[in-house]
Amino acid sequence: MRQSIYLLLMLPGLWLPASAQTSDSVLDGYVAEGLKSNLALQSEHLALEKNLRALEEAKGMFLPTLDLEARYSRAAGGRAIQFPIGDLLNPVYSTLNQMTGSDRFPTLQNVNEPFLRPEEHETRLRFVQPLLQPGIYYNHQVKSLQVESQQAAVAAYHRQFEADIRTGYYNYLKSIRAVSLYNQVKSLQEANLGLNQKLLNNQKITADVVYAAKADLSDTQLKIADAEKNKTLAAAYFNFLLNRPLTEAIEADTSASPGDFISAVTDETVVNSSLNNREELAQLRYGIQAAGQGTKRFRSSVLPTLNLVVDYGFQGTSYRFTAADDYVQGSLLLNWRLFGGLQNRSRIAQASLDKQRLETQYSELQQQIRLQVMQATENVNTARQAVETNRQRVASARRYFDIVDKKYREGAALYVEYLAALTTMTNAASSLILAEYDYQIRQVEYKRITAR
Repeated sequence: MRQSIYLLLMLPGLWLPASAQTSDSVLDGYVAEGLKSNLALQSEHLALEKNLRALEEAKGMFLPTLDLEARYSRAAGGRAIQFPIGDLLNPVYSTLNQMTGSDRFPTLQNVNEPFLRPEEHETRLRFVQPLLQPGIYYNHQVKSLQVESQQAAVAAYHRQFEADIRTGYYNYLKSIRAVSLYNQVKSLQEANLGLNQKLLNNQKITADVVYAAKADLSDTQLKIADAEKNKTLAAAYFNFLLNRPLTEAIEADTSASPGDFISAVTDETVVNSSLNNREELAQLRYGIQAAGQGTKRFRSSVLPTLNLVVDYGFQGTSYRFTAADDYVQGSLLLNWRLFGGLQNRSRIAQASLDKQRLETQYSELQQQIRLQVMQATENVNTARQAVETNRQRVASARRYFDIVDKKYREGAALYVEYLAALTTMTNAASSLILAEYDYQIRQVEYKRITAR
């Protein structure tokens, strides 16, 4: 008849708060694994790599370019240059021949030279060095700030993702504890059902007590099935975060407790620390600076540009490379767009509006962070109070169950009273499990929001 009490004594972890904190080394190992393998984080790093390559491209625009250009052409027809040299000189040459009595001066034909040469080639190396290009400078500044912005985005995602891993792990441990809780309640109920069946056989109780015990056992079995489902889903989500097979085993330390209570306050120091260290704000700050440099880049397009161009190559009417065919030419090329159809004015206005939009988002995010700090602080303090309250509740519920259980074994209490005591203790233990892990999750959230 004392079987249920023995089971209770053998499983003290069911009703008492856990005594050890989750092994940081296990969870830290999972965090490190997730940071290496998570696909979304890899995507953020690829975006950063792309911005770095864009910055390299912007730096390269300061350097000279060297191009090899070759052209070979054949042509026929087209316009021609007509020069009447025969009409001009033939009368003179005829007079001279008559005077000298000779044929020393030939008859000339009029010249009809086409504009397009029948055969022509030009092969050259062209060296171009930008000397005055304000747009290149501002473009480099924009790309550099975009890199800084993306680095802040990666850091922000890194912080959020680490919090997601820790939260997912605690939710998985919570589901394990819930399954264990209901399985142990099931063991108590099965033992009690066996006892009631014996009492019924000895005509000490009526059949309604047995049916009630069976109904309670069935209800617990449904709770176990639901808890198992939550455990499977929590494990799958945690493995998803780590980019592992969804059914892969997870090392779990179910003796977790909140450990030391952290001091959660909402003073100006904490708020300022959050505003100074949150990567999301840094990302927007770099974005605002980049928008400002973009405005300057468009404004600089009204200034002239100057390039040094040096050509060395070969040209002629036949494809050959000799000393008689080579040439070298150096030029300073000035370009100054005096009117561009008001396009640049529109670009400047767009860049200015982008900057104003980012500044508005920055102010809004500051207010959001202030609110987040306040909410996270209240959540931590409430969760801590819930842990303390539920620990006292579990201790009281266990003493209450012990008393009712003893009275029930002695026939001094009804089964309804026994069931109420067991339900009270079960609910208290379940609430404590939730409270302990919720407090750890709130700690993770508080540290993320306050950038600690």
